[in-house]
Amino acid sequence: MKTFAATANEERVFRLALVAPLQLLLWFLLIIPTLIVLYLSVVNWQPIMGVDWWEAPFIGLGNYARIVQDRRFLEALLRTGAIVATAVSLEFLLGLGLALLFRRDFFGKRLFTSIILYPMMLPWVVVGLVFYLLFLERGPVNYVIGRVFGPGVSIDWYASPVSALGVIVLADVWQWTPFMFLILYSGLGALPKEPQEAAMTLGASSWQIFRLVILPLLRPVILIAIIIRALEAFKIFDLVFIITRGGPGTATESVSLYIYLLSAVYGQLSYAAAMAVVILMIVVLLTRLATQPLQWQQIRS
Repeated sequence: MKTFAATANEERVFRLALVAPLQLLLWFLLIIPTLIVLYLSVVNWQPIMGVDWWEAPFIGLGNYARIVQDRRFLEALLRTGAIVATAVSLEFLLGLGLALLFRRDFFGKRLFTSIILYPMMLPWVVVGLVFYLLFLERGPVNYVIGRVFGPGVSIDWYASPVSALGVIVLADVWQWTPFMFLILYSGLGALPKEPQEAAMTLGASSWQIFRLVILPLLRPVILIAIIIRALEAFKIFDLVFIITRGGPGTATESVSLYIYLLSAVYGQLSYAAAMAVVILMIVVLLTRLATQPLQWQQIRS
């Protein structure tokens, strides 16, 4: 007769056997491309060189040293960070406001919830094309401006770096505020009612309950929502490519678009691979720093 320990051991082995093939496949899909990118980043290979990629000359950290001196890359990196900070901040504030508003029951709540979530379901290319058309010199936005301020008054939105970046940020906020709303609304619904009811009994105002009770309890959900959205926004490519193609000049070029141009247009695959490695390291470091508060909270609890 089998002992309890032997039965538990067999169950553990059976569970591992079920997930092991998928885990191995995932690790294979993750490791192989990463190793190829790392290899390409330390060699000098371009398709026009006439040699296969595994026979490319080894140059060590040459590509990485070149990145440090690449002003266009540094500008694209800072610009991408500014887009992420602006867009994610606006999305968080709007998403939190909507989540607090939708905590209460009102007529048509389900319908309005569906309408709010609608932009998130649209593909990037559709959102980019819609906003590109909206802000054309003879587009609907300038038509409204002309009707309000008089004929002949229009703005060339894509001629100025500030306004062109504003259109990109606006498109991102319009599409991804629903994502922030969805996570924060779910988080608010899962909060315990007892602390809020106790604060109401003690005579706390709505602002005090929000600031001293709801916000601290909601902090882990807020951090997770911001981290996920920031990681996604850092990869911004489609909106920039469709709306401005990085223009005017390179004034709205994101780091993803620059890496794409280097690899797919200019054929500098090794240099682009080194940039991809640098971006990966930056994202991992920032994610590690951003998740520190959650780890400290787990340790304290």
